[in-house]
Amino acid sequence: MDNEMFGKFIKDLRKQNNMTQKQLGEKLHITDKAISKWERGLSFPDITMLNSLAEVFKISISELINCKIGDKKKINIEQVIEDATNKLAIVKKRKINKIIRIISIILFVSFFILQLGYILILKKYDYEYAVNYIFYIVNEVLILSFLGIYFTLIKNKKSINIIVIIFAVILTITNIAFCINNEKNMKSIIKFSNSFSNELVLKYNKKTKEVKYYRAKFFIFARYKEKFANLAEENIKINWLTKDICSITYKDENDIIREFVATYGDRGNGISYNYVSNSLTGDWQVLSQYGSETKLIVDSKGITINKKDKTELFEFSSCKQFGTIALVLYKDDIPRYVIGLNEDCEIDEKTDIIKKGTILLSEISMNETITEVLNCIKYKNDDMSNYNISLSENDYKIKNGILYISYDGEKIIEVPGNFSNETTKNYNESNSQVLPEKTFFTYNENTKKYLVFSDDKGENWKTIEIGSSRDYIQNIHFINSNLGFMLVFEDVAMGQAFGTIKKTIDGGYSWQVISNGINETFSRGSNIRFLDENTGFLTIPNAGGEYQELYITKNGAQTFEKIILENNEIYDYYNLPTIENNVLTLKITQGSDGDYNGGDYKIYYSEDNGNVWKQR
Repeated sequence: MDNEMFGKFIKDLRKQNNMTQKQLGEKLHITDKAISKWERGLSFPDITMLNSLAEVFKISISELINCKIGDKKKINIEQVIEDATNKLAIVKKRKINKIIRIISIILFVSFFILQLGYILILKKYDYEYAVNYIFYIVNEVLILSFLGIYFTLIKNKKSINIIVIIFAVILTITNIAFCINNEKNMKSIIKFSNSFSNELVLKYNKKTKEVKYYRAKFFIFARYKEKFANLAEENIKINWLTKDICSITYKDENDIIREFVATYGDRGNGISYNYVSNSLTGDWQVLSQYGSETKLIVDSKGITINKKDKTELFEFSSCKQFGTIALVLYKDDIPRYVIGLNEDCEIDEKTDIIKKGTILLSEISMNETITEVLNCIKYKNDDMSNYNISLSENDYKIKNGILYISYDGEKIIEVPGNFSNETTKNYNESNSQVLPEKTFFTYNENTKKYLVFSDDKGENWKTIEIGSSRDYIQNIHFINSNLGFMLVFEDVAMGQAFGTIKKTIDGGYSWQVISNGINETFSRGSNIRFLDENTGFLTIPNAGGEYQELYITKNGAQTFEKIILENNEIYDYYNLPTIENNVLTLKITQGSDGDYNGGDYKIYYSEDNGNVWKQR
């Protein structure tokens, strides 16, 4: 008997008798869902139900079984029902097999592409599974889905099926063994932030005690970023300070506490790099849970923390920045505090200083983490450029990669340029100048060297490329706002220097080579000073500093003449002449090997720009 034909026959009879599925079910004391399954050929009535069903429709059982009114041919009811039930079971099995086959194919193709993409592509770019055993889970899914496809699609002899099963078991055992061995040596540590917006991924090698930090991608993948500087014991403490700052505290093999901070956000514009120590500039405090005030002061001295009636100063050189929103303070190479920029921080784009918001202070230990929120108590106006920077008249300083200058000791001016590779100590009277008529500095950026200068006390600045960052600027000085000279070395070897003297007559916009030195060379410590466009001086010291020769040019460095005022080996170190009380003054000393008469010196002066020298 055909189940679908039987179902259609029941449906037609029900409609001819103007009954709903629910009404028919009530007569038979079954649910309308059972009637629906009959009519759709998904199931068959129990043998005990056939008499009742025939009585409802006022037909014989033979007509009911034969699915035709008037067909009263005798049949074996039990055999018909058994055949129908068997046929229904076969149909169900085929449908189940089809579903299993489709799911298996989808799983196999998807996971095969996933595994193949990981092995051939992602691993080349330092991507790994966030948890190592995912690799083996994917392998097992491939094995099981293959079996699902095989046994629902391919019909083979029993012996071949047994071989396939044995092969799958061997692969499974091998896969599990590798997984156990891997997990035995490698421990994956995953922890999400409270909002689940960021995922921390660490991998700890139990054998070598190395810890690697990964940036999570797509939840199951993570890209290797860096390795912890120290080996670690297995007990690693992890604490999310904010949704994008995660503190990781551990002890190294010498039982010394260490700290690593994973950061995932930014408080600036997301483009420029800001220094956290500079951003913190100001006075911060909070009333702690202990009832005492916690204070934090960031100024030119460093970062001062007053906590529990104890004051500690952390110099900037003892701080380590993580990302652009976290800073770790060290004392004697031991991490003491983590400072983080809270999510409500707003950073001024011009100065990179926090103008609104709070910061977090967390003491580093293996115990429970206590985080305090500090507020800035120092007023900040809309103009942040002069905030917490103090300079004297004609003074300058570099702070966090920014060079500040003041001509009057009050107004602070920021010099344009990238001074992150420079320090205040890098500048002296030979390579910088702060005067109303001409102020200039040099800096390196992207393999190039730049000169930045102003002729109007910092109101306007001009930046000019003057060479490669490999070049060494020995001297730059301007006689006035237009006329200037520069001594630059391109190479130094065995005490000799190879380079050029250059001149500008347009204030630094363009430079012209005017000399290659004495016999095409200089000395490593050579210096120049010009009095006007034609008259200038050049020093040539020996490598040990025992003596130094002095040369004068009267034709704009076209030729040089050696100056000899002392014909002896005692006073043989000629310094560059200087202007003292409007008189050109020359000091001759004994050099590094001189100890005659207490190491005294002689002074000469000239009233005609170096033509005639008289001893003072």
